[in-house]
Amino acid sequence: MRLELKGDWYIERLTRDEIHGHRIKKRLAAVRTKYQNAEVVDTHDYGRCLFLDGLVQSTAADEFIYHESLIHPALLLHPRPENVFLAGGGEGAPLREALKHPPVKRLTMVEIDRDVVALARRHLRAWHKGAFRDKRVEIHFQDARSSLASNPESYDIIVLDLCDPGEPGPARKLFTVEFYRLLRRRLRRGGIVVLQAGSANVNMLSGFSAVFQSLRRVFPSVLPYLSCVPAYVGPWAFILAGGSSLAAVPGRKLLSRRFSARGLEGRLRFYSPEIHSSLFVLPAYIRRALERGRPASDRKILRSNR
Repeated sequence: MRLELKGDWYIERLTRDEIHGHRIKKRLAAVRTKYQNAEVVDTHDYGRCLFLDGLVQSTAADEFIYHESLIHPALLLHPRPENVFLAGGGEGAPLREALKHPPVKRLTMVEIDRDVVALARRHLRAWHKGAFRDKRVEIHFQDARSSLASNPESYDIIVLDLCDPGEPGPARKLFTVEFYRLLRRRLRRGGIVVLQAGSANVNMLSGFSAVFQSLRRVFPSVLPYLSCVPAYVGPWAFILAGGSSLAAVPGRKLLSRRFSARGLEGRLRFYSPEIHSSLFVLPAYIRRALERGRPASDRKILRSNR
């Protein structure tokens, strides 16, 4: 059966054999940056959306699920996250969520694509809510790996809100064992790394498993977790990594005390101390897939580029 689509549609190609579509109300902006194609459109079901290189990056309807899942587990597990490093996050929503934690005194954001931030400032105000102008925020437009390699500063939290693992391009070097070793050197005692690890859908687990195995080569504790983001068509993967003392669920009372002390009650739409423990419960087929993953290295990337 051939389906005829009426109206203006944005079609994502998720894999070679799977697509997903959004019917568009209005196309607002499109720019070809130095690194990618970026578009902002208003859709019928998900509201305003940001697309990067033909894939949905963020939607008004459910971006809060993704960004609260990315930011709050790590920051709540840390007793005092004062100095935070964010790689990526051009929409500004990770800044918005991290700045809700009063202990945060400094937040360094390194985003390679200046044009995406400019697009977000103008068209995605509901995402950043002015966070780019917060006095605690420093923004640098450069490569995250080069920034961390050249700056000896250490951090309580490192957040990687990057493209999906396995995608072609320069960001591949941000998913290797060598890069994760650099991250470990930049963590303060008790520090935590958190990153988005791509789709955990049944046909798209290879990136998630490779990141998991790469992190295990470097960090004593590697804790994968999942959240369902509807626009991403299936469960989405995240991973915490840190020292041996890092625990996915340190105790409901402790999380609840920190949640309350930081004034987060009533300010979040998805994440809570009650939700926290459930995020780390993985089905058996995903746990098996993670064990089959192969770590990525700079050497493998160099060979594949030849």
